[in-house]
Amino acid sequence: MSSTLCACCGQPFEPRPQVPGQAYCSSPDCQRARKRQWQRAKLQSDSDYRINQRAAQQAWSQRNPDYWRNYRNARPEYEQHNRAQQRLRDVRGQDTGLAKMDVCDLPTGLYRITRHPAFPTENGTSWIVEITPACLTCPCKMDVSRDDLIDTPAIRP
Repeated sequence: MSSTLCACCGQPFEPRPQVPGQAYCSSPDCQRARKRQWQRAKLQSDSDYRINQRAAQQAWSQRNPDYWRNYRNARPEYEQHNRAQQRLRDVRGQDTGLAKMDVCDLPTGLYRITRHPAFPTENGTSWIVEITPACLTCPCKMDVSRDDLIDTPAIRP
């Protein structure tokens, strides 16, 4: 048998003959990385899986409403660390990663976001987009945050 380099840790390992195309070694950290990569790909490609995962998370949250409060109470260092990190961001003016409800003055409604063709993606991680109203006065009150309602072919490059 020939040795293969692990896609996670880069260490050589002997792939199992029963697993054609094995790319990860048996290390627990590498297996966790393999599972995370599979889940990311599955969430992007399978709308049913995405909906089921969201439903499972919501059901768990409803069964465990005090989880995060209890977690923080049991780990005061966690809360202190988060508060210290936020103070540093505040001092540096680095609040770009935070969600602010009052930043945008667009009215509530449905919008289509598409990549603007005049601006090519430079590094593949960001787009310059055009936001076009689809229905500003939509009478329906559906959950427009659901990924399965987004017109994904329209936003692909």
